[in-house]
Amino acid sequence: MEPRLTYPYRFAGVICLYCIEGQFNLQIGMDEYHVTRDCFAISLPEDILSFSWSESGGPGRITIMAISEQMLNEMEFDMLGALYAFRCRMVKVDQRTKILIHNFQNIFRSVTGDRHADVTRSLGYLLKSMSLELTHIWDRMPGQDSLASQGTHPITRQFIALVARFHTEHRDMAFYAGRLGLTQKYLSSLIRKDTGRTAPRWIAEYVLMDARYYLRYTSMSVKEIAWRLQFNNQMDFYRYFQRHVHLTPTAYREQLLVRENIARLSASTMD
Repeated sequence: MEPRLTYPYRFAGVICLYCIEGQFNLQIGMDEYHVTRDCFAISLPEDILSFSWSESGGPGRITIMAISEQMLNEMEFDMLGALYAFRCRMVKVDQRTKILIHNFQNIFRSVTGDRHADVTRSLGYLLKSMSLELTHIWDRMPGQDSLASQGTHPITRQFIALVARFHTEHRDMAFYAGRLGLTQKYLSSLIRKDTGRTAPRWIAEYVLMDARYYLRYTSMSVKEIAWRLQFNNQMDFYRYFQRHVHLTPTAYREQLLVRENIARLSASTMD
């Protein structure tokens, strides 16, 4: 049986992932993708990323390029622009794009192999060029499956890009309506009509995605998580989480622990 790499990762940078062969399931943030040969995916800073090989697909091969937060800062990476451009994190590439990706890989290998004082600057120029090319690739690619769940209206896409970027600092509708130059009532109506979810629900889903991640995969205390998510205090976080999940953060974490223990016991029994 193939190993299942299901543990979520959070990387303060960009991860570019290209599937050479095989197939696997990929989750980036709230979106799930079935990745097959010649699919190209991008994980942006602070995305929660996990993937598992498909049981029916057999062994596979992927190439991964990770770009650090420091490098992104040096190249003045436009985070909000990237969130909008790559709102759907995966596309299936054509032959022309395959050649382009291959050429970029060879250039990166060549530049990083050189030992001169301007390597970092050269890589910055290359990354900016690659980012521009990828944006054009995303624009012309059809069939972005997860895009339907995020709506099709340009304002919806801008709103979700803003939420993905600012949900930790801003959980109020007024901020997003102000950034988009709209009234809260109009924005709420448009988002509900376009996506089937209310705008506050979109904000809550992103906040809860972070909260669940910290509760399940870190040893951070509830107080530390509340601080990380910029709640005023622990009790505000407790009430927010319970209102949306119908469990307190502590009860949610305990429930997960019970389930994991049961799964562990079942696995040992089968062995």
